[in-house]
Amino acid sequence: MEHFLRVATNGQDVGKLGFESLQGHYSFQYEPDWQKQRNAFSLSPHILHSGEAPAAGAIHRFLENLLPEGRALEIASIVYQISKSNVYGLIGALGAEPVGAFSFLPLEASAVHVPAQPLRREIGYDELSLRIRERDAIPFPVWDRKVRLSVAGYQDKLQVMVEGQRISLVDGTLSSTHILKPESRSPNTPFMVANEHFCMSLAQAMGLPVATVQIRRIPEPILLIERFDRVVRRASDHSERIVAVDRLHIIDGCQALDLPSHFKYERNFGHSEHVKNIREGVSFEKLFSLEKHFEEPARAKTFLLRWALLQLLIGNSDAHGKNISWFVHRTRLSPAPMYDLISINAYGGADIVEQELAMAYGDAFLLDQVTALELADFAKRIGMRAQLVSREMTRMAEAARRFAPELAKADIYVGEERDLVHRISDFVCKQATLLSSVAPQIPRVDPALV
Repeated sequence: MEHFLRVATNGQDVGKLGFESLQGHYSFQYEPDWQKQRNAFSLSPHILHSGEAPAAGAIHRFLENLLPEGRALEIASIVYQISKSNVYGLIGALGAEPVGAFSFLPLEASAVHVPAQPLRREIGYDELSLRIRERDAIPFPVWDRKVRLSVAGYQDKLQVMVEGQRISLVDGTLSSTHILKPESRSPNTPFMVANEHFCMSLAQAMGLPVATVQIRRIPEPILLIERFDRVVRRASDHSERIVAVDRLHIIDGCQALDLPSHFKYERNFGHSEHVKNIREGVSFEKLFSLEKHFEEPARAKTFLLRWALLQLLIGNSDAHGKNISWFVHRTRLSPAPMYDLISINAYGGADIVEQELAMAYGDAFLLDQVTALELADFAKRIGMRAQLVSREMTRMAEAARRFAPELAKADIYVGEERDLVHRISDFVCKQATLLSSVAPQIPRVDPALV
């Protein structure tokens, strides 16, 4: 039997998602009125609104990349009694507000026949604090018997609307404006709120485009990340009150490459001895191969290079294919701001955190293996001149050394958080010094060796 969901954005019908449950076959049909619009855009470069048939499996891969991962997916499966492998069922349950512009709704939920209303449910700080402390007993994504998370990732998080000091859950015609992250529960990675805030602030100080972040204490620290796929419209007589939220369409690296979510690491089967040479997942080389889809290729490639080099500077071994996103303009892509910037390596050695890099620089999957030779190989694979990689690395290393120590002194960090951000700053400065010494050697590597 075939089932259907209505796909819409900002009050407009876009198309119809079909699923034949026994055969597991997906289909997608754009609405003719949507296809005719001058401002229409595609779900992805692989599911085009111009009408070409997508490759086999492309619709399924696009959809499963919208779902949360890990414990959040487990919770959604239990709450809605839907198998974790039932992508269509989970999209039907969680698809009202996933990442990007589109909503996946029951066919009868037509904007014409069933007008939705803007609904807010304020979360007081006392309630939020209690829920953070009770996460082991009550799953954090579940509020009012509903799973309030439809964004990818493993960390506890919540989609919320922020109006000044007020934090609310929203439904109906309203969309969330922020992602809320409480502190990590892992004893190996404490003070992740301060960690991410510091790394994001450092990237911003270095002149890189990043999502806006802030720390609030309720009294537990929470990180509020402003959504760059949302555009807020406020009341004319009240600067904080939101009257509407428009959605912008973004896709992550896996969706842009038409890869399933479990290909987000370059070594898609892991790094055990018998599989470590299998590298079918997202790599820097694959990301740069998206050039044919870029709206402004030179700008997008410069962004990608800086994103790659930043991970080396901050020691973010978990910078995988779902931690980079693109705005979709009709059928073309442009870089979205950076997000999920965290110093993993600053927490210690392999006995504490995973040291394996999500993507290799050349053939180097560990920071201490990233040499001039590997970086020359990296430059060759991504199709950029070694001199440009060298120059950009030198510039970014100098900026990181200049800004990191001062940012670590910020009053926003308290107690043991301050110790961590100083440790991250020291790590960044050490990496910057090392990379500054390596950078001039990259253009000198014999091309025959890479």
